[in-house]
Amino acid sequence: MGTIAFPVSFWPVGIILCLWLSTPLLAASKLRIGYSAISATQVPLWAAEDRGLFKKYGIDAELIYLAGGSKIALALESESIQMGRFNVASGVDARLAGASLLVIGSFYDYYYFQIFGKPALQNPSQLKGKVIAASSPGSASEYGIHDALAHFGLKENDYKILYAGGTDSRVQALQQGLADAAIISPPNGLIAQKLGFREIANLMEMKIPFGYGGLVAKERWLRQNRETVLNFFRGYLEALAALRQDQEYALRMIGKFSRISDREILLESYRTSIPQTPIRPYVKREIVEKALKMSKKEAARRADPEKFYDNSSVQELDDSGFIASLFGKN
Repeated sequence: MGTIAFPVSFWPVGIILCLWLSTPLLAASKLRIGYSAISATQVPLWAAEDRGLFKKYGIDAELIYLAGGSKIALALESESIQMGRFNVASGVDARLAGASLLVIGSFYDYYYFQIFGKPALQNPSQLKGKVIAASSPGSASEYGIHDALAHFGLKENDYKILYAGGTDSRVQALQQGLADAAIISPPNGLIAQKLGFREIANLMEMKIPFGYGGLVAKERWLRQNRETVLNFFRGYLEALAALRQDQEYALRMIGKFSRISDREILLESYRTSIPQTPIRPYVKREIVEKALKMSKKEAARRADPEKFYDNSSVQELDDSGFIASLFGKN
């Protein structure tokens, strides 16, 4: 099935999910996978569907786009979807709030963002008192703004955040003058630049550790569907290997889902994503520790990081030689 894109709405998220995602699963092989951003880091997911690799491993996958990690977490807990690809910090926060979610993979361990703003803005310190567009509360984009600007000495009360939705909507907020700056992911950085906006901070170059591309599921579902989890990873990793071997195919996939044809933009998107995607997507303890430090929930202060993630599926595939069969023993 194709990707389903849900429009941004001001309805309560729970109502939207009940209306759109209430159909129960009819078979164990059916797998609904939510993802939170339209960016090049999602390409292995799209390619696995496009090349029939999920079907190869016995999975009838449905990819569902929900902008923002908090929406994915809610959909997982309500069992409207079975897997969610979103930032690790949102998954950790959801577990702190009582959800039974575990992070089982990490596909991108840094922020995949740039902050662009009005041409008059020369540096991050000038964002004091300004409005910055992010996607939604608890999203990777919100965390990225706080983390990056703290690096430049700005506190959270030094600026305002406008929750504008997906990356396209954030670029539009800039164009319409609703925001002074916006945090966006490639390939939209070059688009913003061509529209006359200035790059104020490049979080990819800053290499701030952050679980931008975590894979999360409910504990009970994981226990009951171990083979489905392993097969998901098999399809995903085989797709990643194909993308590394065939750049032109990767560019076509990026262009198809981002609806972009400019080759310069597509090449930049590829450069910043596929070569940086881990071939062994273990969840790093330090990423979870950082998520706990960033959390505003009191329970985070006494939480054990080991309770929030499980690397056993990736470890099993690694030990079996499956990953080495795709990428070699590097």
